[in-house]
Amino acid sequence: MSDSAVKVAVLGGGNGISAVLEGLARSARSGAALEVTAVVATADDGGSSGRIRSQRGGIPPGDLRRCLVALAGSMDEPLARLFAHRYDGDGELGGHAVGNLLLAALAEQHGCYVEALRVASEMLRVSGRVLPVSLESVRLVGVTRDGRELFGESTIGNAPAAMDHVRLAPAEAAPAPGVLAAIEGADLLVVGPGSLFTSLLPVLLVRGVADAIRACQGQRVLVANLMTQPGETLGMSLEEHLAAVDRHVGAGLVRHVLINDEPLSAGRLKPYARQASAPVGGTVGARRPETLLTAPIATATGKIRHDPDRLARALLAAVDAARGSAGREATTSVVIADIGPEGSC
Repeated sequence: MSDSAVKVAVLGGGNGISAVLEGLARSARSGAALEVTAVVATADDGGSSGRIRSQRGGIPPGDLRRCLVALAGSMDEPLARLFAHRYDGDGELGGHAVGNLLLAALAEQHGCYVEALRVASEMLRVSGRVLPVSLESVRLVGVTRDGRELFGESTIGNAPAAMDHVRLAPAEAAPAPGVLAAIEGADLLVVGPGSLFTSLLPVLLVRGVADAIRACQGQRVLVANLMTQPGETLGMSLEEHLAAVDRHVGAGLVRHVLINDEPLSAGRLKPYARQASAPVGGTVGARRPETLLTAPIATATGKIRHDPDRLARALLAAVDAARGSAGREATTSVVIADIGPEGSC
């Protein structure tokens, strides 16, 4: 990779950040000089990932698989389709994604998920790399606004009330090898989109990650969610999303917040309203330090999702704007050397 390549770090869960990764992978295949690293949440305990985790140990492979497939750039590739294939039925294989089983097998063969992901990346010829945020077996614990304590990512994702805060167990989980360097050295650091309490915060809470983000001298952007999530972020505005990040890891984590500025039609919103899901409000108070970036980043039709190509264009435009200015914005230097060692395979 050329020294002039834009180094991009994308943080979050596989379902949320896959649109960002897919768009960046297409840009790279179209000639953009990009070096993309996905730093992926590892607190999932449901579905195929949860079953593998409970039966074989280790970390959940599902979000890692989603990011690999997104970086593969095209489902026309046979191996990408194989990784994404999910078995039907209720038997031993029912519900398992083939890619989850392959990653678990590679981790057993090579003794480490970092090495397993490297091998899988070569198999899929991905445009970038995927790193688990931690190699430790972390669990998520959450407390709702009405004081109920919930255990496990899958339980919190179906919370009976809006969440107040979450924590990791163990609280001092070490980052996986390469994670902090990828974050600190990024020209563009992207947080999200994704479920606030079950995809984004489980990454940000890993030891040293928030400090590494603040030490990053590149453009630091949070991609705002398009819709609130029933239960987890019920009724929360954009400013409340940002305030929740502040409560967990302190203020001033990112410089910019990217929001969708294209109206969503009433017809598309109707099925979401039946689940008490609404658009995330796109304004913040004057006291907040972040700058709002606006662009049409939602899909034009169908389910309300982030559009990969629109996202990539908007995010890379932020880097171009910074490179064309007099220089990067001044930031407070953060020392991360004393946070303790990264985890090892």
